[in-house]
Amino acid sequence: MNRKTFVLLSFAVGMASAASAQEPVQVKFSRVVDLTLPIESNMPGIPGLKSYADNPSSVSIIAAITEAQKELLRAEGMSLSDKLAVNGRSMISILSILVHNGTHIDAPRHMVERGYPVDQIPLTQVAREGVLIDLPSKGPNSSVSVKDILDTGAQLGPSRIPIINTGWTEKMWGKPGFWEQMPYLEPGVGELMVSKGVPAVAMDVFPEKAIWRGVKLDPGEVWVANHIALLEKGIPMIQFVTNLSQIGKNRFVLVALPLRIKGGDASPARVIALVE
Repeated sequence: MNRKTFVLLSFAVGMASAASAQEPVQVKFSRVVDLTLPIESNMPGIPGLKSYADNPSSVSIIAAITEAQKELLRAEGMSLSDKLAVNGRSMISILSILVHNGTHIDAPRHMVERGYPVDQIPLTQVAREGVLIDLPSKGPNSSVSVKDILDTGAQLGPSRIPIINTGWTEKMWGKPGFWEQMPYLEPGVGELMVSKGVPAVAMDVFPEKAIWRGVKLDPGEVWVANHIALLEKGIPMIQFVTNLSQIGKNRFVLVALPLRIKGGDASPARVIALVE
């Protein structure tokens, strides 16, 4: 029998723009599932987008304790700086990453001129009960529609974070075809989530049409319509979560914590599920 851990979490009932009372909820969990992609050098970004091509991710080691540690890091495939110093005291590294790469959270400022930045995301919006929207039939080159989501019967509302789960990132991250064949969210998904008053939205695919692989926009269609619909209403977007198959059918709490980047538009995030 698993030993369960008890933790008291406090969730806001309303939206970010409302001064809502918080209702404490007691959560018991027996497992912690890591839903986060690893941060490493040369993570794949959206093909053809200059911002990704010009700003590759890098975890660069600038100091190692000993020559033996240096060679261990080299064997692990870590990026070693040309100026790496063996100092006999400590290992030190430098991280450089475009904040929309890997598992990350978009704040309203990303698409809204006067939207609030990532360091001001109310944490009660990104730490509360989650609900999986399981769409296992969504394979390569497919899309997720409003109807697909509604047909799952998942209960959407202000008390739970919906997580769109196609299994794509879990199966394909780091493999050829990850971006080139990725499923995507059709326009209207953002408006659906807004209409349900959700506190945040998480997903394991890109939230807009995959124009980088030739998917066409309809006449007059705005490419980032889902981004705009959600972020204009102060609803953070938690993108590229993984390992969702490990959650199972039990109740769980999603915790998605961005770095507190002052004034930032987005941030890498450590995302976990506390599963009963």
